[in-house]
Amino acid sequence: MRIDRRSFGIGAAAAIGATTTGCIGELQPRRSNTKRVHWKGEGKLVVGYFENWAQYRKRDCNFKVSHIDANLFTHIIYGFGKVDFGSRENPKFEIAPFEANDMGPGGQYQQVNDLKKKHPHLKTLLAIGGWTFNDPPEVAGEGSTSWVFSTMVSKAEYREYFINHAIRYLRAADFDGLDLDWEYPTDEGRGGAPEDRENFTALCREFKAAAAKEAKKSGKEPMLLTMAAGAHKSETLDLKELGTILDWVNLMAYDFYGGWAEQTGMNAPLSGDPTANWYIAKAVDKWLEGGIPPERLVLGMPSYGRSFKGVKEPAPGSSAGGAGIKGRCTAAEGFLAYTEVMALIESGQYKTYWDPISSTPYAFNENTGSWISYDDIRSINIKVDLVDEKDLGGGMFWAIDLDDFHNDYPLITTVSRRLRGPSSEAKKGVASK
Repeated sequence: MRIDRRSFGIGAAAAIGATTTGCIGELQPRRSNTKRVHWKGEGKLVVGYFENWAQYRKRDCNFKVSHIDANLFTHIIYGFGKVDFGSRENPKFEIAPFEANDMGPGGQYQQVNDLKKKHPHLKTLLAIGGWTFNDPPEVAGEGSTSWVFSTMVSKAEYREYFINHAIRYLRAADFDGLDLDWEYPTDEGRGGAPEDRENFTALCREFKAAAAKEAKKSGKEPMLLTMAAGAHKSETLDLKELGTILDWVNLMAYDFYGGWAEQTGMNAPLSGDPTANWYIAKAVDKWLEGGIPPERLVLGMPSYGRSFKGVKEPAPGSSAGGAGIKGRCTAAEGFLAYTEVMALIESGQYKTYWDPISSTPYAFNENTGSWISYDDIRSINIKVDLVDEKDLGGGMFWAIDLDDFHNDYPLITTVSRRLRGPSSEAKKGVASK
């Protein structure tokens, strides 16, 4: 059934799910059942974030660079680097590694960038920041670095020093660009200030100018510059200006609901929200209307789910008692990798349901009150429909290791096959960068 989702409203979602409301009754396959992806020279972006801490997981949960199938991606973003500052009284802002084995011979930087030797189409970027880097003092304590980004962009001399150091650092490590993961500019609850809007734009503009100058001198391609952006933060940024500067925006279209909420809800509701009026398609429209060209907006997709505890009813919007079951591998309350979700469902302890409003599945264990919102191959395919119909720049995954990497990356392969495989009708866009 083909639905015209140019508006992607609740009506379209209802039409999609008219015959499948409620309990699915048939387990969606764990694997994507698609042929191996071979990179083609045309198509949209397929971006994957690499978590440099996944190396510490035990046994079959352990994830190394060698597990990455680089054929699936146009770009891999290494998460994370951090911003060192020296002293707060006289700061000198520089990129620094988070993990002891990030840098050096055989380090994870080198391992990721060495993927380009066998896969010359691939580009790599280093992401700096991340959610915990921006945690405020009431969460992170005296060592909070939530002030760093806002201070770094506040003065021209701070920005210039950081930019010059960043370009040297990225070149030395063989990265092709920088991904700014500041969560979030102007958010005063997380170290931001109103003037971040203008100052962040200035940082991006000045970085690209410096990168162009360095490329002319070195004879290499200019450094890419991207940002990871909260789906709900379109009004806090100068999108019209950023749309002419950034190579693209990685829209974090997930974490709409989680264990912090008082009721169950969808982690990544695409076409509607059964409990509120905020969902991915609406967020995408906000970013496009604000001034980001569609080819420079890359839709983020989660290879993980969110769990809730203390739930008595399966319907979305039911009262919840906080973050739910933790995964065997990820070991964080309220958070489950896709492969962990599938293992729980395959155990027979959960009933699976399809929500036609959000175009996403969920699972419920009536004996334990455990409720899980997640994405599967079906819902990911519908998200790719939105990418195609809005002519967006491509798709992004948080994160590579959270997909079922022991079974051919079913979610990521589904997206890569459609956006870059032989059946793709995608136009040649920013993927050539």
